Parts: sequence; C-alpha cells; structure tokens
Amino acid sequence: MTNYTRFIYEMKRKVTNFSKKITKNLSKTKSKFLTQMIYGFLKSQSVLLSEISRALKEGILLKKTIERLSRNLENFDNQEELIEEYIKKIKPHINDNTVFCCDKSDLVKPHSYELELLDRVRDGSTGETEKGYDTFEIAALTENKELPIEIYSRIYSSLEKGFKSQNIEALNGLDFVEKHFGKMGIYALDRGYDANRYYKYFSKGDKDFVIRAKGNRNVIYKGKSINIEKVAALYKGKYVYHYKNKKNKERHLKFSYAPINYLH
Repeated sequence: MTNYTRFIYEMKRKVTNFSKKITKNLSKTKSKFLTQMIYGFLKSQSVLLSEISRALKEGILLKKTIERLSRNLENFDNQEELIEEYIKKIKPHINDNTVFCCDKSDLVKPHSYELELLDRVRDGSTGETEKGYDTFEIAALTENKELPIEIYSRIYSSLEKGFKSQNIEALNGLDFVEKHFGKMGIYALDRGYDANRYYKYFSKGDKDFVIRAKGNRNVIYKGKSINIEKVAALYKGKYVYHYKNKKNKERHLKFSYAPINYLH
C-alpha cells in the first residue's frame, strides 16, 4: 500500500465515522449520500458535482453518479437535524476560553450567468465589484484543536426574498452561537463591525468581545470624548503574554488595556 493509498483509506474511514455521528437520525440513503458528498469534497477539493463524482470512482457511468447526487441534493431537506447533530458533536470542545472568529466574506462567480439570485458583491481579493454572493462565517478557536472548528456559515444574496441587511445577517449568526453555546467564549470581529449596534448587542447580552476599531473611532475616556488612537498611545504595553508559535519558538506579546465607553 502506497502512502497516497494509505492516506485515502484513512481519510475515507474518518469521513465515514464522522458522517455516521451526524446522520444517525437520517435514513440510510441520506446518510450514504452525505458520506459520499463529504468524501468527494475532500478528495476532489471541489464543490462541482462532476468532480465529486469522479472522486468517488464508482465503476459506473459518470453521468449516472452525477444524476444520483444531483437528485439526492435536490431532495435533501434535513438541514436542521444535521446542524443540530453537528453542534452536539462539537459542543464538548467549546468553553469560556474559546474564541469565536466572526467575519464577512464573499463567494465570487464571475463566469456564472444562470445561478439563482446572483448578486453584485465586493471581491475581497481584488477590491472590485463582481458577480457572486456574500457570506457570514463564525469559526471557533479552541484549546484542544489545532484547526478552527466551523460553527456557522451562511451564503446570502441581497436579492433573496426577506433579505434586510448585512448587519441583520451578522446578528442572526451571533444569535445562533448564543442559542447553542450560551454566553461562553470571546467574540472577535474585524473593523467592519466597529459600529454602535454591535457594541450595544454585546454589552446588553453581557458577552465578552474584541472588535478591531477604526482609526476615526472616538470613545469616552475619563469622561471625555477622545480618538481611540490617542487613548492607545497613552499605554505602552504594561503586560506581557508568553506563547509559542507554530514553529515552537517563544514569542512575547505586550499589551495594555483601559476602561472606555462607546459614544451612543
């Protein structure tokens, strides 16, 4: 057995075991479908049904495999049950030290014309506006797993019925985390979420959070309104955090903190 063959065998075994846990309440047909899809994703590194079908190597006409997967995908209506079982599996890894990384991203489809509700979005890689969809993702950094654990993922379009705003999409994702994990963990968000609605959301919900502030953000410091960069300049790293990077090298991170309030 070659190293590649051994790797594929081990991957298939792990995928099968994982799939059995999250599909235990589904029919055998649906459970098999999910197992094949997950395995096909990983092996082909593609979301195209044609590539996933090739990765399965079923020994029948490729067209037949594609048709079966397409039919099962169209008829699959157990998303909620699947998500709940997945959450149960990852819940033991979540605690007060977990960091929930929240971020808006995009799924660009420049060469697509027939996709449903195809929107115009900002391509984060180029800064240009392109055809595609926006996404909101939440991943958990945990103490006992090297890789982040996916918690929440939603692809959406401003053209879909009932769409309200990107902020509502983000708040729905944050509500999802609280629903399943309570007030555990620390939320980390980039400067795109430096807005009063998020400060209010986390403060009222009594949740721990870190938001990367914009340079023009003013805060209340010692009873006065002052630019946040000026507040930061008053502190020179009173505390030191020691850690080891991925190469096992010792690193030192200096930081300080100051009590502030946001402008209402």
